[in-house]
Amino acid sequence: MLPLDDLRLFLPIATALIALLVLGVAALFYLADGRRRATQSWSDALAHYAAVSPWRGRDVLLVILAVAAAQVIRHFLPERVWLDVLCFQGVGVAVVLALAVRKKQPFGAPITCGTALWQAALRWLALLPILWFSAFMWQGLLQLLGHATELQTAVQIFLETHDPRQQLLFFALGVGLAPLAEELFFRGLLLPLLVRRWGPLPGLLVSALLFAVLHADLGSLPALAIFAVGLTLACARTGSLWVAVLMHALFNAANMALLLALVRAGVLNSP
Repeated sequence: MLPLDDLRLFLPIATALIALLVLGVAALFYLADGRRRATQSWSDALAHYAAVSPWRGRDVLLVILAVAAAQVIRHFLPERVWLDVLCFQGVGVAVVLALAVRKKQPFGAPITCGTALWQAALRWLALLPILWFSAFMWQGLLQLLGHATELQTAVQIFLETHDPRQQLLFFALGVGLAPLAEELFFRGLLLPLLVRRWGPLPGLLVSALLFAVLHADLGSLPALAIFAVGLTLACARTGSLWVAVLMHALFNAANMALLLALVRAGVLNSP
């Protein structure tokens, strides 16, 4: 059992999680009702999202080559975590933005900031009950199979950092740069190519699987794949990549805040 002082610290966390769960179920029903009244199926919406995308295979190749070149240069630079991030995700974002200058609506249909925030928050909340349930079932299965899981390397490094300035830098990279880089590549560039080549369902599944596998975290593999499906459907339904970027930022921010809160409450031991 948790000591009394730790229990007092944990109660606000538990209350917040329960509130998020209730809001998530409500958001899920709200979106389900909207889908019943929708005039276009998700597959048609995704096919349209892919059809109007200006990105092509050569763009994906250029981004991959640029990031690969940055990794070679990285070997000659000092050992710094922030340099790892900049040479990987930072270079990827820079190349995509440079290529986007000459493209028409490279990030999907225009959308107001308020609408994007509302759609992102609503769809993120709706995913929470599904993500938590899948994570719970998957962790139980891994334990039954005797497979011990560890936190992601990036998460371990984040928790090992006790300098507030370093934690703030990690938070900025995790909530700002990482979601932008991953969404630009997976939902912005790669997804339209896969959907145009193989169709909506195969394109959705392949892109979601790649997203989950490339995170190299067995413990959260199903949850990451489901999250990727949710991000894809958000792009399809809203026509905008920015909704997915904001959803991803919310996801990372909430996870990082929860990790810090659990460490502070004594529920999770800092490495």
